Amino acid sequence: MSDTKSSKIQNCFQQAHHCITSNQSIRRLLEALAFHGCPFDFNRHLSCETTDQHIRGGFDQSVCQIVLYPENLHSTDELCTIFEHELIHAFDYCRAKIDFTNPYHLACTEIRAASLTDQCSLFNHFSTSSRPFFIKNQHTTCVKNRTQESMEICNDLPRRELDRIINDVFLRCYNDTEPFDRSGRRQ
Repeated sequence: MSDTKSSKIQNCFQQAHHCITSNQSIRRLLEALAFHGCPFDFNRHLSCETTDQHIRGGFDQSVCQIVLYPENLHSTDELCTIFEHELIHAFDYCRAKIDFTNPYHLACTEIRAASLTDQCSLFNHFSTSSRPFFIKNQHTTCVKNRTQESMEICNDLPRRELDRIINDVFLRCYNDTEPFDRSGRRQ
């Protein structure tokens, strides 16, 4: 491994540790994982790796491990957001034993991860998108779009089928804010 890649990997672990110490939502997710019998061991359950694909992170259920790809993460804030997103998948797997090969389960956990992180915040929209922000329904539209994008990476279902699956589970999953309070606000 080149020195540059090695440095990015090491920096990724340092940034992830910073996320744990500075981000209340991440700490809440780690507490909830432990409460549900799935304590998070930083050295065992987190991997920073390189990839040729344009993906930022993932949750590998086969080894119960979050994988972050630092070359596609451009700031500590972005790394923290993706880490939190993947922790929600880990929490859903721990709590509900979801099957990531089931598109309904996958849609639900992607809806929750997009909704409960800052991925669809007003600030994030303005800093990452040139599209107009329409206040009414913008959060739900963003969550649906993020869910569809994530699902397209994971399977080869036609877009129309993805839309149907997302719409079938959307309200139930969007309203499931555990382990945060009922409105999805961080405790």
